Amino acid sequence: MEETRRVTYKQLEIGQQISGTIHGGMSESFMAYVKEINAAYVTVEMWEPGGREEQISSEAWFLIALTDDEIRDKYNEKAAEIIRNVQKPLHLDEIGSHTQANAWISSNPWELAMECGKRNYTILGHCKDIMPKRSFLGGTLLDVGICALDKDGDRFWCHFSSQYIEVLARRYERYQTWKRESGEDFNFILNEIPYEVEMETLAHEKEKMPEQQVDE
Repeated sequence: MEETRRVTYKQLEIGQQISGTIHGGMSESFMAYVKEINAAYVTVEMWEPGGREEQISSEAWFLIALTDDEIRDKYNEKAAEIIRNVQKPLHLDEIGSHTQANAWISSNPWELAMECGKRNYTILGHCKDIMPKRSFLGGTLLDVGICALDKDGDRFWCHFSSQYIEVLARRYERYQTWKRESGEDFNFILNEIPYEVEMETLAHEKEKMPEQQVDE
């Protein structure tokens, strides 16, 4: 997950990574690391620590990436809405046309909420009546269609895994519990444990699932 916010030079720290600048109505994206800060300019090392040095006017806005915790807090309410919607069953004639453009889809609820926000998509539900296929990477069975509404009000759908719908809800609920209890490192809970559980669940499902013809 990555999203940026803009800060002034006074909010920067030595060694901090920046993702670009906004200055004079112009925006520029790049990766750099803060080496020196003063009221006139900020000295950065381009692309990597120890890289080529450049000076940027302190009048510029500096773009820094939100932390994972900041993203989860920002999109937590939207993620809850998406989880409720994606679990709604739809018929084949309700989901619109199929598209291969599925880079926005994720089994991470906050990342999915962020991507839907960027594209102005509204998830409406899922459909089991589509022709399943397997993913190119990993061979995961994509056995449902996730339906969304675009900014023009048109419905479309992409292949998705029914297991990922469960994963979305599980990860979201785990985070709510963590917020209440403030216990373990949530980055580990979110990134490591759900992945292992997800893969294990898929393996069990494949063992129990009868052979069926799928599109490659």
